[in-house]
Amino acid sequence: MQPTNLNRRHFIQYTSAACAALAWPHSFSRAAKTRDPRYQLSLGQWTFNRAFRGVDGITRRSPLEFPTMAGELGFEGVDYSGILLGEHHSNVQSLAELNNRAADAGVKNVLILIDLYDALGAKSAADRRANVEKYKPWLQAAATLGCIGVRVNPISDASLPADEQARLLADGLTQLLKFSVPMKIDVMIENHGEGLQTDGAWLASVVKQVADPHCGTLPDFGNFQKNRATGEYHDRYAGVQAMLPYAKCLCAKSLDFDANGDECYSDYGRLLKQVDDSGFRGWIEVEYEGPRHAGGPVAERQPAKPLSETDGCLATKRLLEKLLGPDLAKKS
Repeated sequence: MQPTNLNRRHFIQYTSAACAALAWPHSFSRAAKTRDPRYQLSLGQWTFNRAFRGVDGITRRSPLEFPTMAGELGFEGVDYSGILLGEHHSNVQSLAELNNRAADAGVKNVLILIDLYDALGAKSAADRRANVEKYKPWLQAAATLGCIGVRVNPISDASLPADEQARLLADGLTQLLKFSVPMKIDVMIENHGEGLQTDGAWLASVVKQVADPHCGTLPDFGNFQKNRATGEYHDRYAGVQAMLPYAKCLCAKSLDFDANGDECYSDYGRLLKQVDDSGFRGWIEVEYEGPRHAGGPVAERQPAKPLSETDGCLATKRLLEKLLGPDLAKKS
């Protein structure tokens, strides 16, 4: 992956002829503009969270099987969930086994999505320093696996004004980068949680304050809960747009699909047009979370029957393949 350069604050502008040649949403092809594929697909481990957690009625799988599963499904990379990886992150034998299985499956270890809720943007300077320490073993695990980066939760003190929360979080991220950069690990914040944590413009403002090329965003197509209790959502298209100039990876979140194979809550054609216009290159994570849960977003299209974890991730993969065409690398 080639990380997005933080010095490029503006999106790439195409010529009028190139824009006219780009057909949306029916197809997505930049074959005349670039000879190499711009995107690679990774599989998010959370897609199979029910299998890894041992939910009743679903065959239990070991987290160590994940690289093999991803390879068999045709993915080029894997993004680990910290929740599902659990204590394996600090087990030398487990990490070696994951490396071996990834090599055997021909997949790249891309990210660890660290789900610690120890706020990097804590109000107290002492708490911020202490919380940074808790992330260090996960950074080491990511380095051992040869990952390009980690996702951390963008948490501060919700009682404070938004600009103060951004300042505190930027400080915590800067401290974390002092450990991650020597390990060649990038740090990304994703729209994850609710409220400010899923406000794309606010997340972009945090990364802008950090002003380090090793810190960026991980725009998730589906995580824009503004208030879970009231069912309010931020505008996902505006949120993704705000985060794209700083994006290092993307997450193609999916819940349900209609009879035509389109995701019901996100217009993938519109979102991928935004991605294309931004000049982003790199990894797109497939994360099937469906079917829709209570209080979830309002559907833009009528859902067909619910899909299994395997069928859901493959439906997401097919949709991306259809829209991205030759810009998407294919697993050999």
